[in-house]
Amino acid sequence: MNDSQLNTLTASAAAQDIREGRLSAEALLDACLARVARFNPGLNALVTLDEAGARAAAKAADRKRASGGDLPPLLGVPVSIKDAFETRGLRTTASFKPLTDYVPDRDATVVARLRAAGAVIVGKSNLPELAGAPHCWSPLFGLTRNPWNPALTPGGSSGGAAVAVAAGFSLLEAGSDLAGSIRIPAAYCGVSGFKATENRIPRTGHIPHLPEHLGGVRSVRRMLSFGALGRSVADLQLGLAVMAGPDGIDSEVPALPVAGASRRDDGRPLRLLLWDDWGLPLCERTRAVFARLPEKLSAAGHVLRRGSGAGVDPAELREVFGLIAGVEIGLGMPGWQRHAFLVLRHLLPPSEQLMRAISRGLRFDMRAYNRALDRREQWIQQLEAELADVDALLCPVASTVAYPGQPLGPFDRPPRLTVAGQRLPYLEATIGLTVPFSLSGSPVVALPAGVEDGLPVGVQLVGRRWGDDALLAAAARLEPALGGFLMPPALR
Repeated sequence: MNDSQLNTLTASAAAQDIREGRLSAEALLDACLARVARFNPGLNALVTLDEAGARAAAKAADRKRASGGDLPPLLGVPVSIKDAFETRGLRTTASFKPLTDYVPDRDATVVARLRAAGAVIVGKSNLPELAGAPHCWSPLFGLTRNPWNPALTPGGSSGGAAVAVAAGFSLLEAGSDLAGSIRIPAAYCGVSGFKATENRIPRTGHIPHLPEHLGGVRSVRRMLSFGALGRSVADLQLGLAVMAGPDGIDSEVPALPVAGASRRDDGRPLRLLLWDDWGLPLCERTRAVFARLPEKLSAAGHVLRRGSGAGVDPAELREVFGLIAGVEIGLGMPGWQRHAFLVLRHLLPPSEQLMRAISRGLRFDMRAYNRALDRREQWIQQLEAELADVDALLCPVASTVAYPGQPLGPFDRPPRLTVAGQRLPYLEATIGLTVPFSLSGSPVVALPAGVEDGLPVGVQLVGRRWGDDALLAAAARLEPALGGFLMPPALR
């Protein structure tokens, strides 16, 4: 396998090629490791490499294929794992200094399922401390850089994951998403990302919560979802089929069937709702891509109508998300850290709406928390009604495309970002358009929608809760019209 072949290869295509004998797992791994050696020093996407373990797994995959019989769905496919998921015998840090030398004795459920599906685990990908930011700077491993422009961030928290897939270090990643942590990096790096319905995929072995020797308190119980990053929607369908379903530990995961890529296309035009006004400005690149969407989708035969979001106050949704997130994240914080954030809250201007709401949540006002949960239920009902007669809602992933990367710790004041001539608070500019669908727990696919002035732009496709398969099927039909994955020019 050479670079030009790897530039366009997807996880689903690789799995089929290996099963049918056109490609060996060892040859594919060699090609991925060659790219790691060439490009990872500059991009810093993978922070722990397991070359010996990956080679052993690839050899085993080739032996299994040669022996015949039933073959698992990801046999021989190189995957990487966000360093928030525990990996048996392989360092897992979540970019948290007390976990610098932590080597778990068990796999997170999603990791165990990927192994059982035949995946070859190449290594662990970088993230901000405890997956707690929309950029990708780690106090342990430093800054991860965007493959389209190394001066820019790949987004976060699954930043290393998106870079690894875009660069060909791996072909599939397991990711987690509380406030856009799969969707934002996917958009900034030009790959596809899928956040499943809340509780569709078990959280067992994901940090946070912390391992037992550091307290083990389960904190974030709502709005956190899991999923995959890949180069095509078929990759995301494969990831869901492998990772979803109860594990006997995370009791909130229901037993639901997964259709995967086998869901039939009935041939009718997709009915789509375009909603790009969420009370925040959009950068010029994003506006340009969204201006072309109606013509693109109409030419592909789909039916698009513009929505106004009547009765929806996006600022209120961001406020409600922030308060719930503040309470639940705060439950896992050391007391001194929570107190420090409460002190810093008084220094925040009124325009820092999301950060102020998170800080209010840290006060643990249970009446306010319960009111926020009630408002969340109302928003879920409202959004489900909006989606009742369409296949998906389309909206931007973020106000801006990738912006300059820099070291930012939890107590550093992030810069404001200039978007369409307005100086936006950092969280509003980055996660302001993703958190409404974290609040609702909806399934969301982030797809590359085009490259504008040298940077990729993403679109969110939002579906009905528990309608993950239907949403992915719709995304697969939209993918050709939107353009799909492109290898970043500097890596070709």
